[in-house]
Amino acid sequence: MSNFLDSLQVELIFSLFIMLCMGIFFVYAGKKFATADPTARPKGVVLVVETGIKMIYDYLKSIMPKKFEKNYYPYFAMLFIYLVIANLSGLIGFEAPTSNYSITLALTTITFCLIQFNAIKKQGLLSYIWGAVWPPTNLLSILSPLISLSMRLFGNILSGSILMYLVYQFTGFLSSFVINFNFLGPIIAPVLHCYFDIFSGCIQTLVFVTLSSILIMMENPD
Repeated sequence: MSNFLDSLQVELIFSLFIMLCMGIFFVYAGKKFATADPTARPKGVVLVVETGIKMIYDYLKSIMPKKFEKNYYPYFAMLFIYLVIANLSGLIGFEAPTSNYSITLALTTITFCLIQFNAIKKQGLLSYIWGAVWPPTNLLSILSPLISLSMRLFGNILSGSILMYLVYQFTGFLSSFVINFNFLGPIIAPVLHCYFDIFSGCIQTLVFVTLSSILIMMENPD
């Protein structure tokens, strides 16, 4: 049992914790919605959730036609919320789950399967298989979204984490010449956190969701 626990990646543990917190929150929010007065102005949790979901849905409507709303909008809305929290979790001392390639690959695999499902639905199974294997270079184009989407998200989040680690190491080194305490880190790091954690984390979430939705839509545009 101890060997199993030791083999668990810390990013996976944090990812499970984030999903657990999201699950608890949405159950709580669901109960609030169920008891809310539909004729009254929304407030509190209801207002926050309504505003957030409306923003995400409005954005998805600008990319994907309304016919995708039932099957794909809820998935991308949940993906968007998870990625924002995961990418920003480094600000509260977590190891960002998306800095682990196994997690970004798992997320991209879902999108990849949805892309192939829509391609098969549009082309038919036999036509899809033939188009995938002939010419053989087509197989690379089919697999490329799986690699590019997962590596883009993983690489950007990981590079930000590494750069912030180096910043803290360097400020700690400079601070040691004055006092045995990293007093420069809290002065310099917040500005860099705004870019590498907040700005970059939100942008990478937007890029991942946007590219995923476009790739799915391209396989079933009619």
